[in-house]
Amino acid sequence: MKIIKKAFFVLFTAGIFFLAGCASSPKNEKDAYYEENVKDFSKYELKNGIPVIFKKTNGGQVFVLRTVFEGGTPLVSPKMAGIEGLTLELMFHGSKNFSYEDIQNMQYGISFSMNSSSGRDYSVAGIKCLQKDLDAVLEIYADSINSPAFLENDFKQMMLNEEDSFVRSKSDPSGQLGIELEKTAFGKTAYASSTSVTEESLRLITLDEIKNHHKKLLDAKRIKFVVVANMDLDGQKKLVEKLNSYFGAIQKGSYKAPEVGEIFVEGEDIFLKNEQAGTSGYSIGFFNCPERYDSDYVPFAISLMYLDDIFFDQVREKAGAVYSIGTGVLGGKQMLGAISAYKISDTENIHSLIYKAIESFPDEKQVEEKLGQYKNKYITTLFDSSQSGTGVAANIITSLEYSGKPDTYLRRSFQVQNVSAKQVCSAYKKYIAPESKNKIRWITVTK
Repeated sequence: MKIIKKAFFVLFTAGIFFLAGCASSPKNEKDAYYEENVKDFSKYELKNGIPVIFKKTNGGQVFVLRTVFEGGTPLVSPKMAGIEGLTLELMFHGSKNFSYEDIQNMQYGISFSMNSSSGRDYSVAGIKCLQKDLDAVLEIYADSINSPAFLENDFKQMMLNEEDSFVRSKSDPSGQLGIELEKTAFGKTAYASSTSVTEESLRLITLDEIKNHHKKLLDAKRIKFVVVANMDLDGQKKLVEKLNSYFGAIQKGSYKAPEVGEIFVEGEDIFLKNEQAGTSGYSIGFFNCPERYDSDYVPFAISLMYLDDIFFDQVREKAGAVYSIGTGVLGGKQMLGAISAYKISDTENIHSLIYKAIESFPDEKQVEEKLGQYKNKYITTLFDSSQSGTGVAANIITSLEYSGKPDTYLRRSFQVQNVSAKQVCSAYKKYIAPESKNKIRWITVTK
């Protein structure tokens, strides 16, 4: 089971396990791992109210800072789809006091990185460097956030690159499927505006629009800082003072967290043509699934792990109908389950083969026999995602944004350990089994 993000088959394995950590824990049971690690968190506020969350690490000199801009695509008009990601990207192409060439030379000289990403509910910008270089890197980063150069030539080149990428995605069958999925699954929801550019937004986004969007991002009510570093309380307080000097003057604006209503799966299946598909087909089915904090969520995630193996055995190996097949979720405050099939050779029977495989889900006794193996696989992936400062920062941000607490992810392995075979089977019957009446809507691309 994987997170499906942006385009079709762009999968992030760690994401689903991270999200599952936000589900509720069994009451009256002590989670030793959580109790041991929660003490490493500290929280401060800048003078304008911007929260600063610290997670102390043990050993190492790598410093990770992330700036979270809340709001996401519900605050962007579909006509301006992709503008947040473009704004963040262009912010790191030179600033008031540092040219792009200066920044590149310094990145090469002292080895640090600045990056950004945009999402449905929030976007992130950040730095990674050695602590000894923090003062120099933080100065560049702050200038890039507060006073980006936004040069016309950089903007034009960026838009040419985006147009080229969009054209290639649209002509590619899997890319076309991803574009249609975004439109079909979220077109009538608060997520109607894509995180990526569209054919329309490519024509309408101007440099002035980018500048205006930057002003909207600099609202103290929608910003949070997350820091992961080997830094004691004295060091943390000194860093907060520096952050105050750089970002404490950002004013509180008109930001209000957007409401994201329920997402309904309805409508007929969609079949598209693409000459580039050749003899293969590409298909994705999406359906309603439990929310992040629902007690069904972790059992649902594990049920999809069982299904992944069933699909591989029956649809790929025995039937030889597809090159790659798997399950996942489309992330956001409201999520959708998904089944994706890539390079389908038997386009006529692929969906019936998938439904037949779904019907063969093991009973409670059979689930119990392998449940320990799946739990171990799940927990191993959970810990793999926390082996680096950037991974820990990502976990903290998702916990913070979707549960309101930065440490929720620490409970995830405990939650997995407490799932029963009965819960897994119940989740399957409720959300996936044919008798659940939970509609799967398919989008398929063939030649």
